[in-house]
Amino acid sequence: MSKFDLEPDACSFNIVVKAHCVVGRTGDAFKVFALMLQWGYSPSVVTYNILVDALCREGRVEDARGLFDEMEREGIEGNTITYNALISGYVKAGKLEKAEEVYGEMKVRGLVPDCYTFNILSSGYSKFRRDWRGESRKLMNHMLSLEVLPEESRLDVLVSSYCLNEQIEDAREWLQCAIEDGVPGSIARFNSIIAAYSKRGMVDEALKFYHVMVENGLSPSAATCNSLLIGLCKSGRLDEPQELMDRMVERGFCVNLSAYTICIVSYFRAGDVGGARNCWDEMERQGIYPDVIAYSAYINGFCRANYANEALDAFYEMGRRGLIPNNFVYNSLISGLCRIGNVEEALKLEWEMRESGLVPDIFTSNIIIDGYCRERMLDKAIYKLKETYANGMVPDIVTYNTFISAYCKDSDLGSAVNFLNRMHLEGWEPDIFTYNILIHALCCSHTMGEAMGKLDELVSVGLVPNSVTCNTVMNGICVDVLDRAIIMTGKLLKMAFVPNAITVNLILSHFCKQKMAKRALMWEKKLSEVSFIFDDATENILSWARDKQEIADVSMLDSGKTLLLDFLLHITYDFLLRNEPPNSRLLMISSIIDHGFRKSSSMMDVT
Repeated sequence: MSKFDLEPDACSFNIVVKAHCVVGRTGDAFKVFALMLQWGYSPSVVTYNILVDALCREGRVEDARGLFDEMEREGIEGNTITYNALISGYVKAGKLEKAEEVYGEMKVRGLVPDCYTFNILSSGYSKFRRDWRGESRKLMNHMLSLEVLPEESRLDVLVSSYCLNEQIEDAREWLQCAIEDGVPGSIARFNSIIAAYSKRGMVDEALKFYHVMVENGLSPSAATCNSLLIGLCKSGRLDEPQELMDRMVERGFCVNLSAYTICIVSYFRAGDVGGARNCWDEMERQGIYPDVIAYSAYINGFCRANYANEALDAFYEMGRRGLIPNNFVYNSLISGLCRIGNVEEALKLEWEMRESGLVPDIFTSNIIIDGYCRERMLDKAIYKLKETYANGMVPDIVTYNTFISAYCKDSDLGSAVNFLNRMHLEGWEPDIFTYNILIHALCCSHTMGEAMGKLDELVSVGLVPNSVTCNTVMNGICVDVLDRAIIMTGKLLKMAFVPNAITVNLILSHFCKQKMAKRALMWEKKLSEVSFIFDDATENILSWARDKQEIADVSMLDSGKTLLLDFLLHITYDFLLRNEPPNSRLLMISSIIDHGFRKSSSMMDVT
């Protein structure tokens, strides 16, 4: 611009500030902001909105609040976008009361909330409030009562409310009626229903509404893409996200950093570390630079996969790029080091965390306590617990469950019960994890009567047994005396037990322990008919069965225990058969993304 004697204006600076924030270089964005002030240009509410939103996305919500207050002191009033960014920041930080305070300030200022305000607060209620449906309904009623809210915005809120409350068919009906009545569509309205279907794993339905959205002349936003990616990943269709992103980029639609972060997290969850690495490399090839959140996901993924060295490399690279690690990053690394038994290095990292100005929280302490417990260093774990109290932190239920589990593994049920009593005195009630730990310990000590007593107690206090509970009891049943095993099986079935791959593996392993290798191989054939996915554990069990089938004791075939195992596996087989997923896919990514784009050039506009 200087070459052609052109002078930048505030809008020019805003574009460059926004560009830096989009690629995750918030520090450079603030340098441009400082340059803007130095050159005598006055930042507008747009400038501040960009920076406040960037800080909130990085989890630096108090810094964002400080910048917001500075903006107010400069005589620049925040708008709905500013308040939405702050509310979102507080919700993501788990500070719902602060988010509600900001919403209250917004109402006092006379600013009109929109569909995004509703979505942000409602998602916060669903995460952090037990009576979240009631709170969400109150918020919806308040917003719909606002006379200044346009009719289309009211429809956005209504559809969004139905989606958040999992009344997806009602939302669908309202949306279809609006289309038939000629009411202009909105991206927010379509995004709500696409997100709802995707979160349920009904990605084909989500793709259908994407199709309708494009036909109505609306361009998908980054949120649309992200929701579709979530749906694909949740459905296990990990071969399609990259195709979706590539096609959206080709069509000029918005694919942002969040899209790649979603895919990276999904690859790690599926155990595909190579896929996560490739996705990270592709992101950088596209010129999209990772921010603190992306690095957090990348580092956490490596740590959970026990790739501690790769996680540390990413951590150091993050520092070289000028990004400041947050508590989540440090906690992930500390956890990764503890997982591989390197607790001393984890403690050094905790010290480094303090030196950088961050305060280790109860999550940090729990991770280190768990690390000591894994290494059977219970004395050091107790010392760390005392240090936690000394630092003004209160142990939570995770702390107590960690100690109870460690003592149970050491067959020290007395000390485990002492910690259970201590937990009660501190005001914590046992949760499903506490009961699972105790039931597992009782099953391992062959006291199945007491284990079933704990199962009854679990149900009586209003907790619902999960797959871990049921499989733990199932394993105990398989080794217990026959008469009691039959009674316990009946009790388990009354609890609507849902079998899974672990159930199959443990029953097959018990067939092998009963020297019924041929029986296990017969069930292998039957299970393959219902598309049961044999994991590494299944393959190991079946490999052992194939090696031992020639020396199997045929006389065991008619034993009562074998008949019980057959019965249990038949129930599992029947469940898998009735719940077998359909082989056909209703929609393919290529047909949806390519559809209708030649109709109108306006569809290429990115929002």
